[in-house]
Amino acid sequence: MGIDNKKVVIGAIASTVVIVLASVVAITLQGSNNNNSTSSDVTLPTSENVSRDQLLQDANKGKRLKIMTTFYPLYEFAKAVVGDRADVDLLIPSGLEPHDWEPSARDLERLKDYQILIYNSAIFEPYIDKVKGLGYDLKMVEAASGMVLDQDPHVWLDPILAKEQVRIIRDAIASMDSDEGNSRYYDENARAYTARLDELHVKFEEGLRDCGRREFITLHSAYNYLVSRYGLKQITITGIEPEHDIPAGKIREIVDLAKRHGIDVVYAEEGIDDRLVRALAEEINAKVLTLSPIEVLDEEDLEEGKTYIAKMEENLENLRLGLGCR
Repeated sequence: MGIDNKKVVIGAIASTVVIVLASVVAITLQGSNNNNSTSSDVTLPTSENVSRDQLLQDANKGKRLKIMTTFYPLYEFAKAVVGDRADVDLLIPSGLEPHDWEPSARDLERLKDYQILIYNSAIFEPYIDKVKGLGYDLKMVEAASGMVLDQDPHVWLDPILAKEQVRIIRDAIASMDSDEGNSRYYDENARAYTARLDELHVKFEEGLRDCGRREFITLHSAYNYLVSRYGLKQITITGIEPEHDIPAGKIREIVDLAKRHGIDVVYAEEGIDDRLVRALAEEINAKVLTLSPIEVLDEEDLEEGKTYIAKMEENLENLRLGLGCR
């Protein structure tokens, strides 16, 4: 073969090698690009596609949960659920009436150290929108969600609705705790506590079944859910807020109703000025007993180990006395 023919052959071989190498490089680059892109059936965990609860749970993995509750019944419900496996605190200091309470800057600052805030409703705790605006990594749990009627927040005074609040609290706490053993523990505790609420409900049903009257007079309209559950009627001196001004005509109307129904007991509340109640009781020659909305537990209650259930049982006993139950 001549020299010129050899050059042609060598040139052809070299061209083929270049083409092959170029193809290999192209395939390699394409494979690399495919590996670096996200396929349609694989989703990477980003803040857009992972729930906020999951992100909070991941952030708190291995930590002991810290739970803040706004007022006493919610504190007891949460404590009953978590037992000794999480910390539960009370935002509103004991002995203070929660209707008019507002958190200070220091109170709000405290919430940075907690993972969960349990409140009743924005009606009862109107400052909750302020808390939401702080931007803390804080799971907000509305314990009365879906239960509030006619702007009345006092759902915890119905044992059946209190059971639902316990369920909401249990579910929220379990969603923030990645330990399956803790989740089972919370569920067992919630079942045990709601069984006690069932027993309380039966006591009210049986204790209020055979009474001389169904009407009673109390300071403020806190008992709509309770009277609806057990077939009673409350006659209130004020509205849902306990310290509104009372027109003179309203007092006259209550006096007439008391005489018409033979009412000889008027109910006061702890933590609220009872001078108006006592003046009304004197006007109709009635005695004064306490009917607690269980919004406040004072230091004496706490020292005596009083609980939500114990306070409800006291309410039942005083209702039986005032209604002339047998």
